[in-house]
Amino acid sequence: MARKKRKSKLFLQVIVLIILLLLLFFTEQPELFEIFDIVSAEFGVVSAYEDSFGGVKKDQEIISRVSENITIDKEKLNILFLDVGQADCELIVYKNKTILIDAGNSKDGPKIVNGLKALNINKIDYVIGTHVHEDHIGGMSYIVDGFDIGKFYLPYNAQNTTSYYNKLLNSLNNKSMSINEASIGDKFFVEDLVFEIMSVDNSEPDNANLSSITIEMRYKNLKYLFMGDAEIENEKSRLWNDVDVLKVGHHGSNTSSSEKFLKQVLPEIAIISVGKENSYGLPKEKVLNRIKKLGTEIYRTDLDGTIQIVSDGNQNEIIKIEISFDGN
Repeated sequence: MARKKRKSKLFLQVIVLIILLLLLFFTEQPELFEIFDIVSAEFGVVSAYEDSFGGVKKDQEIISRVSENITIDKEKLNILFLDVGQADCELIVYKNKTILIDAGNSKDGPKIVNGLKALNINKIDYVIGTHVHEDHIGGMSYIVDGFDIGKFYLPYNAQNTTSYYNKLLNSLNNKSMSINEASIGDKFFVEDLVFEIMSVDNSEPDNANLSSITIEMRYKNLKYLFMGDAEIENEKSRLWNDVDVLKVGHHGSNTSSSEKFLKQVLPEIAIISVGKENSYGLPKEKVLNRIKKLGTEIYRTDLDGTIQIVSDGNQNEIIKIEISFDGN
């Protein structure tokens, strides 16, 4: 009798997994990846991605493409704005130090892990999740699982009960890691790079975009500003330095990049992380026109792919790389 019950339970488990797999591959529901992993673990089945390669299966195609097309000059500053579709992920490499800002959607996580491993990255000294939206931290649990992490920053949100957020908290807990709370004016130093928190709201606002950690990075004579999804309300909250490179806020949405803000930061280069033919119609034409009026060069991941900036501290070289880390 016990044997029949076990067989019946196993049969039901297999059916549930098959249904989840079918939904996974025939719909575009990123949270199904987490549900599949959770159910798989509950049933004692290997995760959809689980392997010995940083917690995910080896993706030989992305490994080969990254190895062949991306070169990191560790004596210079390297910033990679990864093409993760309608999401954000920026990798900063300088000498033997690595900083990651955001990690794309849930389905992007495995590709990002494979790509970073292909660059011989095994430790990330600072990981910053700008805020708790899925298109910024959906893939973050894979990063925490796959790498030795120094410090982890994220605006904590106790009200968030999404599967990707809970999975991230579990990954941090499994490594006995805590979330560092960023405050405006905080600085941290990586070799001769200086990072300063310019804006953040830890009060858990209803609109999580307003909690975005925005970071200015200084390297010799140049400044770089990473805006996350910060909105006009954040832009109005302070005076801003002029910068050389701006990672445009909120994927080029009308809720960010006000004229007053842009006239303060006056970037020579603007980077927009955005998905091809996205349903939001981003970046908005009004925002593009505001930026163009400044004489700023605009680069977009939907048009240019992954964008690499290589800098000696006096000038920036732009390299367009036809590699996508979009897990769709």
